[in-house]
Amino acid sequence: MRLIKRDQKEVVFKERIPMKEPDGTPYEEWSQDSLKIKGNLQPAGGKVMAEQYGERLGYIMVMYCEFTPESLKILEEYNSQKKGFGACVYAPHDSEPDYKIVAIRGWRHVVIELEKVI
Repeated sequence: MRLIKRDQKEVVFKERIPMKEPDGTPYEEWSQDSLKIKGNLQPAGGKVMAEQYGERLGYIMVMYCEFTPESLKILEEYNSQKKGFGACVYAPHDSEPDYKIVAIRGWRHVVIELEKVI
């Protein structure tokens, strides 16, 4: 598959930072540092993804992007260091992410699966 430049959209990825209240209640915040990656966004579909995600399939988007230093950094940190990332797909880049990463795979392209944050 070829990634056409006109179909690519810039998505901002922010790292998830787990925090705790003084009483011990956990919550999460998003880092102010961000990575911008251009890629082709598509709604998820197909038999395999339907079996994998079930009823959540309507909230899943798939992003195909080239191998760049930014995409390789997210690929490595998500898979080896188990860091969580959020993505500003439709939200403004300076706000909280509206999607979170559920899977990243390095095939012919970097394939990032995103799930809507509800």
